[in-house]
Amino acid sequence: MKKMATIFAGIVLALPLLAAAPTSTVSAAKAKTYSFSILTADFYDKLTLYHTTNHKVTVYRAAIGADNPSISFTAKGKLKPNTTYRVTRYVKAKSDVTKKNRAFLYVKGHGWVQKAKLVKGTLTPNNQAAD
Repeated sequence: MKKMATIFAGIVLALPLLAAAPTSTVSAAKAKTYSFSILTADFYDKLTLYHTTNHKVTVYRAAIGADNPSISFTAKGKLKPNTTYRVTRYVKAKSDVTKKNRAFLYVKGHGWVQKAKLVKGTLTPNNQAAD
């Protein structure tokens, strides 16, 4: 009987530790979302090429508001450095927090990128950084 009480007490003491572990990892993995108000948005008429420099560029997933002109960005990955990409859309938006205007481009097949992080045109040996 005493042995059974000891096992039961051990299980009761271990339960709070097991229950708390999954909730802490879920909250730590949640990505930050950036909210903007859309000022202008459009598609490019012709295929527009942009390239990255010798740094990785963050790619964002966008959630566009249905009832109001808003857009929220969540980081989802990185673009490869020294690579040319096709851009199909652009959005000019104002940050809800900092009140600064930002321009974003949609890189076909990847996601949204800040326009300031890309360079217009194709990547050539002349404008590629030396390793």
